[in-house]
Amino acid sequence: MGSPNVSYPAPAAVPLEACPIATTLQTLGRKWTLTVLRDIAFFPKATFGLIRKRNPGLRQRTLSIRLGQLQSEDLIRKATPPGEPRRPYYELTPKGLEVWPILASLFQYGTRNHAAAVFADGRPRDLQDIYPRDAPLLLGPVAAYARTAAESTASRAAAAGTARVGRR
Repeated sequence: MGSPNVSYPAPAAVPLEACPIATTLQTLGRKWTLTVLRDIAFFPKATFGLIRKRNPGLRQRTLSIRLGQLQSEDLIRKATPPGEPRRPYYELTPKGLEVWPILASLFQYGTRNHAAAVFADGRPRDLQDIYPRDAPLLLGPVAAYARTAAESTASRAAAAGTARVGRR
């Protein structure tokens, strides 16, 4: 049985000095970085304690280092509520908001392809099922792409089912 007909992109129209994916992974690929960003992105006003609690095995020193790196990369900022200097929290910067589509894509992949580990009922779901009001916010400018990709996946699956029925 052959693979479905898959299109691949043409060569880049602009010369690349380095791979943008590899370059991005120098920042986002560090251990714990994406889960720390996830907590800051999905839990408003995430505190140091909340991030530690949601990441069993993450050591205090490692979290301090990651938070410092993310701040120096201008992906997050530390905020202190007025009158509560002992309750600082972290939030995404405008540059950090650009990470949401990456996190949403990873989230989507996990809910579709690892449903047995993610959900008690083991049933795959889409981002839209879990965050019906906020999927466009989480996906940012890739929302239209995600919808198109899901529609083309569904139509390919339907076509494959029709093709199998026709071959019998």
